[in-house]
Amino acid sequence: MEIVLVISFIILISFGIEWLLRKLRVNKFEQRYVLVTGCDTGFGNMLAKRLDVMRFRAFAGCYTNNAVTELTEECSENLTAIQVDVSSPTSIDKMVETIKNKLPTDKGLWAVVNNAGVTGTAGQCTWQTKEDFENVLSVNFYGVALVTNALTPLIIKEKGRIINTSSMMGRIAFGQVTYVVSKYCVEAYSDVLRRELYRTGVKVCIVEPGAFKTGIIDPKGQQKRLEDKVKNLPEEIKKTLRDDYINQCMTNFIKATSKASVNVNEVVEAYEHALTAKYPKKR
Repeated sequence: MEIVLVISFIILISFGIEWLLRKLRVNKFEQRYVLVTGCDTGFGNMLAKRLDVMRFRAFAGCYTNNAVTELTEECSENLTAIQVDVSSPTSIDKMVETIKNKLPTDKGLWAVVNNAGVTGTAGQCTWQTKEDFENVLSVNFYGVALVTNALTPLIIKEKGRIINTSSMMGRIAFGQVTYVVSKYCVEAYSDVLRRELYRTGVKVCIVEPGAFKTGIIDPKGQQKRLEDKVKNLPEEIKKTLRDDYINQCMTNFIKATSKASVNVNEVVEAYEHALTAKYPKKR
């Protein structure tokens, strides 16, 4: 009985110490430079605005020029919005050049938040083409890897953070296969990278959102993707589908996503923890 009590006490103390360590934060936000990709809408847009309020020096990567204009008008001079397509190495190089020109000579980059992502196509695994996989991987995985690779020397300079956005679907394989595969890639890349950079002082964190009410689970968008995929299937496959196939899929999709959380701030808070905690969680 005494042994059980001692073990229980040790476990409680361990959890208590871990909790306290997670609460410790870095300081001097105004001297730290952070890049966030995928800032047009959703989590990235919210995070960019949050960092601006917190007085970080933020670079907000946006896919569209409209988003660049909106963020520039809404935020302070501490935020620099940059148009970038993370699936394009040339576009990434231009973004990196802009960042280097903005950084003081003695400064590196405190963190990169690889938030940019796309949903991809709909439909069954065996319906997907190489192009379908490449279109999603080019943003969700290659974009993460190429942006990280380009900025790692600047992050090592600050002993900073690399924060990669995966998904619960990067842990449990269900849903649209192109998206799921891309998120499994992010998980593997991040875990290998963490081990490689361990001795440099750089921390690699993975944020794994569950289902949240954002544009990525918009039913209209999902239905269009599914209709487009079914329309382009070979006739021999179309003949095997029920007449109400699309309607049934959409019924299931709406039922599943109806339970999605509206508390999107939880994801932004996870990003904030990864950026500011002295000892951030790996996931």
